[in-house]
Amino acid sequence: MGSGAQATPTPYQEATSAATRSSDVAGTASHPDDTLLIVGGYTDIDLLAHTPCVKSREISDGGDRLLDAGVHVLRVGGRDGALTHLSTNAIGPNVAFIARSPVNPDLLYASTERIDDEGEIITMRLTDQFRLVETSRARAGGRSTCYLNFNRSKQWLMAVNYWDAKVSTVALCTKTGELSSSPRSILMRPEAAYVDEKKPTREEHWKYRQKWAHSHCAVTEPHFGLVHFVVDLGLDRIFAYRVDSKTGVLVQKGVITLPKGKGPRHLAFHPTRRAAYLVNELDSTVSCFKVNTPTRWISGGAGVEETEEVSCLTRGAPLELVNTLSSLPVEEQGKTTISPQGVWKAASHSSEIRVHPGGDFFVVGNRGHDSVAVFRATEFETDVECEKASEKSHVPSPSSAGGIELVGITPSGGACPRNFNWAANGRFLVVGNQNSSLMCVFAFDRDTGRLSPEPVSRARVASPNYVFATPLEEAFVGARASRHTREDSVMSMQTQTIVVEDAVSVPAEAAAVVAA
Repeated sequence: MGSGAQATPTPYQEATSAATRSSDVAGTASHPDDTLLIVGGYTDIDLLAHTPCVKSREISDGGDRLLDAGVHVLRVGGRDGALTHLSTNAIGPNVAFIARSPVNPDLLYASTERIDDEGEIITMRLTDQFRLVETSRARAGGRSTCYLNFNRSKQWLMAVNYWDAKVSTVALCTKTGELSSSPRSILMRPEAAYVDEKKPTREEHWKYRQKWAHSHCAVTEPHFGLVHFVVDLGLDRIFAYRVDSKTGVLVQKGVITLPKGKGPRHLAFHPTRRAAYLVNELDSTVSCFKVNTPTRWISGGAGVEETEEVSCLTRGAPLELVNTLSSLPVEEQGKTTISPQGVWKAASHSSEIRVHPGGDFFVVGNRGHDSVAVFRATEFETDVECEKASEKSHVPSPSSAGGIELVGITPSGGACPRNFNWAANGRFLVVGNQNSSLMCVFAFDRDTGRLSPEPVSRARVASPNYVFATPLEEAFVGARASRHTREDSVMSMQTQTIVVEDAVSVPAEAAAVVAA
């Protein structure tokens, strides 16, 4: 380098320098595994289907200062798990799910959770100063928007609405990541017509959690990236859909029925094995399934609607139940309580489920017991072994069917662990305790699956309800480094993705799938 010349800092260097300046109090230097957190926060609990115990405008930092409500940005130190609060942004109301744009890493999408009116999908941009800037809003097509996902061609965003069981698709520009202002298609479960006809209150919802349909998530199987599973807490069912990439219409491919009364909440797939894990909110259990994706679901385009219902207890079902375990200690299972609103209910309800990046473990939150349960993802037993263990019943024995094992249960460090995520490539688990407005970081042993008994760091933010995590380096480098290449080739990419979505070839392994 010539005399007097200065090296131009990379975006990552600029970002980490800003983070280091912002974290002088923490005294931590940048690390390659530093993680950026975008944490949704409730801002108006009067609009929610449920009720956090404290209103965000009444939450303090433990002293005289009230905490700012909105969407929070934090940094997790990759070396020691130290938490640094970087900003709180007045965006809302009630941001409840956050996802990164699949075509423009500069952008984030966030849903708003409210039952008084139609929810929205907010597009946000993260600045180099770790502030979030709102760029646009789109209608979500339903109320209490709780989950966002994308189809394989990245042309459609799916928005799941809990209150009225509507799943909408919103057109996504593959060049800019901008969303259409309103949904192209809205699918509503007929069992949710009660919402429009009777206008139930949230007090009625507290008493009767399964009186009508409640879609809670839309999760895509990772093996082909084509089938989207919508879990319905109110109906004890999982609906399988394909997205027509040209029209955005959701085409039903099948229905998996589940044991009654469990209240399924969120589904997660193993990254490599044909296994799926379902957290059941109402009885605090986790179910493990073999994944047997029917060939007809993935061959060709979205195809025609299929209405057949298959029990998860049926051998060869698309999601074949193998095992169900509680996420609570034995002495806590089955306990009930009376809520502050006078409703008799379970003393604890499961919340989120997150598979570890390594795939060997997953974690589940317990709201009420205020703990995090760690499970080991194990290999399934052979059919012969399962048959021997369940000679008198077609339901596999929980102790011998394989698939999952409880490793341990650790206090969450606060009240109501609603959401959490992995940081530093899985070395830490960051838990958002909603009712105590406390973020807690636990060290995670990737060999044993054990969490540290106490948090290694804590930070107060108002009413955390969703934890989005991304490597700090990717939060800045990925977007800028690829922008020109991505824009130059976007037209050819659009054409190619449509072909891939509608005419996927059937892998040899799929041809051997046992028909349900």
